[in-house]
Amino acid sequence: MKQRIKRISAVLAMAMALSAFSAFGVFAEGESTAPASASQSTSVAAQAESGSTSSSTSTSSETTPTPEPTLEPTPMPSQLEIGSYNVDFKDYGSRDSMWEWGEKADVSVSLNLLEGETIQSSRFINSGAFTADSMNINGSVNGNTVTFPHVTYNGGGNELSFEITTNLRGVLTGTQLIAQCLDVNPNPPEPTPTPEPAPTEKPEYDYPKILVKDFSFGGNSVEAGKEFTLQLTLFTTSGNANLQDVMVGLNFGELKGVSLASGSMNTYVGEMAPNTTKTISYKMMTDATIEPGAISINVNLSSKNGEAATSPISIPVTQPERFDITNMEAPETIMMGEEGYLSVTFVNKGKSAINNLSAEIQGENLANPGQSQFLGNIAAGTENSVDFSVMAAAEGTINGKVILSYEDAKGEVKTQEKEFSCTVEPMMDMGIDPMDPGMMDPTMTETNPGMPIWGWALIVVGVVAVVVVVVVVVKKKQKAKKLAQLEDEDEDI
Repeated sequence: MKQRIKRISAVLAMAMALSAFSAFGVFAEGESTAPASASQSTSVAAQAESGSTSSSTSTSSETTPTPEPTLEPTPMPSQLEIGSYNVDFKDYGSRDSMWEWGEKADVSVSLNLLEGETIQSSRFINSGAFTADSMNINGSVNGNTVTFPHVTYNGGGNELSFEITTNLRGVLTGTQLIAQCLDVNPNPPEPTPTPEPAPTEKPEYDYPKILVKDFSFGGNSVEAGKEFTLQLTLFTTSGNANLQDVMVGLNFGELKGVSLASGSMNTYVGEMAPNTTKTISYKMMTDATIEPGAISINVNLSSKNGEAATSPISIPVTQPERFDITNMEAPETIMMGEEGYLSVTFVNKGKSAINNLSAEIQGENLANPGQSQFLGNIAAGTENSVDFSVMAAAEGTINGKVILSYEDAKGEVKTQEKEFSCTVEPMMDMGIDPMDPGMMDPTMTETNPGMPIWGWALIVVGVVAVVVVVVVVVKKKQKAKKLAQLEDEDEDI
């Protein structure tokens, strides 16, 4: 009986399965397939009743339905997501907010968990940079925050690692970069001392060195266009052997306007012992057109058994001064009370400028002595003039001079003087008596036919003024003519 019940149960299970497939066929083919499904189901049920395990083939002509695909569950993320972290130094007396080597701190990490996920345990992972005490490997859990106490920073990095176990994802590993780490060793290792090199053996011969100890050229400077003698004083340092075949050579490089007046650029000196001096000379000259300034010459020193050397020397060159007073125009005769004019013309024919030029007039019987003018710098090839007024203090003669003071190219103060003299005559007597009736107002006297005397006096004064103007104009023209002649002479030079 039990055996039969089991068989009936198996048949019923198969019938239910076939019914399910028939339902799929209904949705796929419409209502026309429903009777066939019912017939198939009835056939299966009948076979089950008779104990047969074969299936009915009455529906073999119908299409078998395609089973619906099964959806796999979405996998859970295997990486921990860290929300924030905190480093607490307060229990260890840290002096600032930086985590230095050897300091301990409590590190708290807040995690972003899945819905329904909880932390079951946590464990700190020791590394070269961070270590925890053996009794503090396992951290404390508070909700989604894990705290690891007594963590020591050892330097060499700032990546802190740990593990947690959750109810949904099991064991997970997390890492966090700690920004507060100050990776500076407070006790750096002492550098390994560099061993002193073994002393080298002193050579059998210690040759001295040679150099230019001193030089001269006949003064403070060399004048362009003139010959001069250059003297070099050679000196050898200490040693225990003599220098052989010492040679001295001059090298002008790209310098122009300087040459040897005679002799050779290279001089053979011969043997020189240590701590000795020797003087050699060169005849040299500069071109007349060389620009003023310093010229540089290299002195090359060599020997057969010593080291070669080069000593530079510098020689100042100046252009000859050609500053002159070329002309002076002064009145030969003036009357008392009359103002005359004196003009001095000067020219700088040299190659260098004349600096800080000033002019002053001095003399005897001058009513206005001490006149001075500052004229500044006079460039090379420039001509100029200076004017003074001359008045007499008394009748007689004015003896005076004009003094030009200036600085040359070397900065030395120099002066040039030009003397002049002038005869002072008494004031012209016009023969006019102020009390003359002719000088009085005609309205105060009787009418006198003809021109009055004071009218003639005015005519005489006017004529004198015209003569003075003509004389001044003529002198100006003569001065201009002389300046033009001087310019022609400069061009010829």
